[in-house]
Amino acid sequence: MKQRLLGTALLWIILLFSSPVIALATGFQGQGSPFSPLQQSADQSSSQATSAQQRSDQIDGSSVLDQNQPLLSSPVLTPQQQSADQTRLQDEEQTTQRTDRAATRNQSVPPVELSEFQRMVAASVGKVLPIYGANLFRNVPTTFAPVNRIPVTPDYVIGPGDELLIRIWGQVILDGHFTVDRSGAVYIPRVGTIQVSGIPISKLTDYLRAQVGRNFKNFDLNVNMGQLRSIDIFIVGEARRPGSYTVSSLSSLVNALFASGGPSPMGSMRNIQVRRGKETIATFDLYDLLLRGDKSKDVPLLSGDVVYIPPVGPMVALAGSIDNPALYELKSESNVKEVLALAGGLTTLARHKEVRLERVRRHDDSRSVMDINLDTSGLATELSDGDILEISPIIDRFKEVVTLRGNVADPRRFTWVPGMRVRDLIPDKEALLTRDYWQQRNQLGLPILESNPDVRRYAPDEPVAQVNGVGIGPARSAQSLSAPNARDSDGNIYGNNLSNPAQGHGASHDASRDASHDSNPDSSTSADSTADSAAANTSGTNGTRTSRNGNATSSSVLASQDNSASSSSGTSISSAVTATAQRFPIKNSVVLPAPEIDWAYAVIQRLNKKDLTTQLLPFNLGRAVIDGDQTQNLELEPGDVITVFSKADIRVPQSQQTKFVRLQGEFVASGIYSVTPGETLRQLVARAGGITKEAYLYGSQFTRESTKVVQQRRLLEYADDLDRRIKLVEANSANTTMNPQDQLADIAALQNSRTVAGRLRQLSANGRIVLNMTPDSSTLNDIPDLPLEDGDTFVIPQRPLSVDVYGAVYTQSSFLYDPHKRAQDYIRQAGGGTRTADTRRSYIFHANGSIVSRQFSSTALFASTFEAQHLHPGDAVVVPEQVDKRPLLRNLVDVATIVGQFGLGIAAINVLR
Repeated sequence: MKQRLLGTALLWIILLFSSPVIALATGFQGQGSPFSPLQQSADQSSSQATSAQQRSDQIDGSSVLDQNQPLLSSPVLTPQQQSADQTRLQDEEQTTQRTDRAATRNQSVPPVELSEFQRMVAASVGKVLPIYGANLFRNVPTTFAPVNRIPVTPDYVIGPGDELLIRIWGQVILDGHFTVDRSGAVYIPRVGTIQVSGIPISKLTDYLRAQVGRNFKNFDLNVNMGQLRSIDIFIVGEARRPGSYTVSSLSSLVNALFASGGPSPMGSMRNIQVRRGKETIATFDLYDLLLRGDKSKDVPLLSGDVVYIPPVGPMVALAGSIDNPALYELKSESNVKEVLALAGGLTTLARHKEVRLERVRRHDDSRSVMDINLDTSGLATELSDGDILEISPIIDRFKEVVTLRGNVADPRRFTWVPGMRVRDLIPDKEALLTRDYWQQRNQLGLPILESNPDVRRYAPDEPVAQVNGVGIGPARSAQSLSAPNARDSDGNIYGNNLSNPAQGHGASHDASRDASHDSNPDSSTSADSTADSAAANTSGTNGTRTSRNGNATSSSVLASQDNSASSSSGTSISSAVTATAQRFPIKNSVVLPAPEIDWAYAVIQRLNKKDLTTQLLPFNLGRAVIDGDQTQNLELEPGDVITVFSKADIRVPQSQQTKFVRLQGEFVASGIYSVTPGETLRQLVARAGGITKEAYLYGSQFTRESTKVVQQRRLLEYADDLDRRIKLVEANSANTTMNPQDQLADIAALQNSRTVAGRLRQLSANGRIVLNMTPDSSTLNDIPDLPLEDGDTFVIPQRPLSVDVYGAVYTQSSFLYDPHKRAQDYIRQAGGGTRTADTRRSYIFHANGSIVSRQFSSTALFASTFEAQHLHPGDAVVVPEQVDKRPLLRNLVDVATIVGQFGLGIAAINVLR
């Protein structure tokens, strides 16, 4: 008894404890609690799903809610599952529609019936050959309904069933339609019965005029044909659709053949007969119509005519290099020459020797093969029924020629002569300058138009500047964009695509890289990915920039400035270096017009005639062409292929590469320099005159194209790995969720993760290499002796005067540098962290490219090491946002629910005892 009372009391205590907390949380949710928007949307979605389920249950006539069933009894589909189901249903519908369409086609077009001879030929030559002329009847109409409203021929004979349109004017007036009766006569009022059957239409007018003239004078008449009569004919023999047909009286033998679908594969096309009574009035050869367009033997049909298609006659097969390879029926043709004339002759590439002729040997029921030549005796070879004549094409082989290919001015085939050597094909260095090289060089000297309103009005698409020989135009003003059809012209004219000219010709130092380096020397891949949240807060202030004169800069400069805005280092150093470049578009650059020649290696590809193996004979192109070394001037043989490579085809050692390195900023002579073999960065700067007094080596930036490629690949690999982990979490989320609210929250979290992965794929690496410069670096000796590569860019800004603070602070701005201030002082000067600031993950982005984070700079004994960091000009402090902050009240509700459920279980156990 005491245990029951104790259990009951404990139950009431737990209920009293948990109910106020849950009610308090519910009240806060209704009045704007500090729950995250994500959780509120999840709860709203859950309530909407529950109400929808209740409405569906009411419609089905079942109970609204069963208290005995668990809350997760009905599955909740993720958006991906729903889209997958919809995609699957759409695919099934499309598959069903394609199947229906295919079935309809199969029903409308019957399968082609192959004859026994066709099957034998297919087994011999490897493909099915059609019967010549069968394609003419492949798409015949299912019903034969010839047009009646057409002029009749002068020899058309009037018969019973024809309709005559007779018009008479003068002393007597008559306009009527008269049908010839079965006796062959027509009745005309006031004239009488006139016999017209058997009279041709060309003589009918004079005949009727004479008959009417017996009763009337001073008149004239006109006779036309109205509805023509129908006739019944019979098509028998080897026709595709034999039977009785009712056709127009204008029909001829060819019309009847089309009506029946033509001869079957076993029917003759060269001996079609028309029988009228006991006589054969015509014999028609379809080959006359197909080969020569001769239809003179086509006869008109009369009622009761029989069209007879006899079995096919002797047939031969012509395959290979023939104008019309097919199966041909023989009539008067007997030899190879006459049969080839039926097929239109040989193709241009047909061989005239060793033509294969297969023949059926009827005396011993076997087959034989023989080779003939298409000469006088071979063309006179007699052919018999069942022969297969196959003519092979010539072998695509050049004799007595050598081929020059690769990085040369005139790649082509040359006639081989005994004693020919490499220098005969490549006599001098000019023979190695390609056409692309001269084309690019010639485009550099094209005239350009001045950028004034008059010129732009009449020639809006003409270039006003050139980058590597490709014209660009200035940025379009707001006035020009507001004009009618202003946006219809090509946008690339106005500098939207500066990277294409260099990329299209394989240049190693393209203009787009120059533009991005000019306007963004301090951006880095690590900073872009780490300071993503800070960039979101600063993008609004750097979205649009204009130059001092009010004109918009080119799109390439704007794109590079936008990239620098996403960096946490700010734009102080960038503006110090490229203040002039930001006001004007980049117009000129120095790049390689074409890939350079690999002088150390070229190769001759030769076929060994003994064992038919391919041999490679390398030689030194420079020693053969430039130095005239006869040991490298190899002798050529017929069939040799000489390949000249460029440095873009095969990677050559760094010492043999032509390297262009860009120095910009605080140099005595900034520019683009060609690097000598073995020259380092320090030596190149010294050759350029050194650095100026205002140079700030600590904020310098060194970028490399090969590093940029590696960084971009690593960035994509990280995005792929993130996608794999998202899919793994999505697969396991169904087993880890406790309630629908958590499931909806997981769906939203996974969607956010996919968004992050998608943004990672859109990031572009810049190839920056951190040189670890110290703040007191100021001399030429502080520049590292770094080996140089083609496309390297070294930027040295002038010493900036500010330190930037970005991220979750009240004032994101740049502050004057004070050597006595520390990181904490600049954060305080920016107003400190906001309510959502994640101060434990703050970091400092130094001007030299290195990053110091608070997580790894503070220790247990010295917790304020990060705030005590000394900053230098050009540094930036970033305070990120706290992106995943779970409300305290939500945690309290979850704990209270768990404790309440646990207490209810204990109380129930005590009551049962």
